[in-house]
Amino acid sequence: MRKRVWATILMLLLALGVMVFTGCAPVQQENEQPGEQPAEFTGTYNFGGSTALEPIFTSAIEAFADLHPEARVSYDATGSTVGIQGVIDGVYSLAGASRDIREEEIAAGAFGIQIALDSLAVIVHGEVGVDRLTLEQVARIFSGEIQNWSEVGGADAPIVVVNRDEASGTFGAFEDLVMEEVLGDDAEFRADAMVVASAGEVVTKVAGTPGTIGYVGFGHLDRVREAGAKDVLVDDIEMTMETVMAGEYPISRRVYAVHNGELVDGTLEKAFVEFLLSDEGQSIIEEEGFIRLP
Repeated sequence: MRKRVWATILMLLLALGVMVFTGCAPVQQENEQPGEQPAEFTGTYNFGGSTALEPIFTSAIEAFADLHPEARVSYDATGSTVGIQGVIDGVYSLAGASRDIREEEIAAGAFGIQIALDSLAVIVHGEVGVDRLTLEQVARIFSGEIQNWSEVGGADAPIVVVNRDEASGTFGAFEDLVMEEVLGDDAEFRADAMVVASAGEVVTKVAGTPGTIGYVGFGHLDRVREAGAKDVLVDDIEMTMETVMAGEYPISRRVYAVHNGELVDGTLEKAFVEFLLSDEGQSIIEEEGFIRLP
């Protein structure tokens, strides 16, 4: 009799155990990760900076809005230098920079997060008679030491230089990667160069003005060719995604999102940068003509 009682109790305990592990487990799984739900952001957020990165930020902001419809995010294409200073001064909460962050900017609080790769194409009017230049020739053309296309194997025609304004990150990158690389820290541009405010204006001027030379980012190559201008080989290397990623093309750069101090968990700015670094964000970067991170 006593054995039957213990057997019955044991069966009841086993049945109860099955109910606990089969009946309750799904409820625990449904509620065990509430912290992984996307944060909800509201309010207005002002970003600004590089004109070259405007297509990336604009497209990413549109896609990000689908995830966070209550947040209103804008981007002002004011140039990398203005954008970085705006982050330091609190005008912008995030900036785009198409050049490396300078030591004095880092000392003032600027914190850069690399989001993509880019490179600068040297572009010329279609009738200058030149298909390739060395990096040294490019630097000496922009400094004014070389003033006629015949000096570099082209037509007997004066060279007209189209340059970017000093607030541009593309200007800063060209200054670092070409002018100072070849001519040293005291390198100067031609004083009579045409100065324009955007890559689109560079393309328009070079395509429409005989004898011109300028430079634009990787993402503008299609526009260059459609306009009738052309990019030249630099040191006999064509600017392609493969040569840039391999570190072979000599005028290449990293591009950044810049914040005042390190990004903070739970903020829209960190969520936006993480979006840029995600597969979807990197696909947007590729669609806009830049090169995703390796």
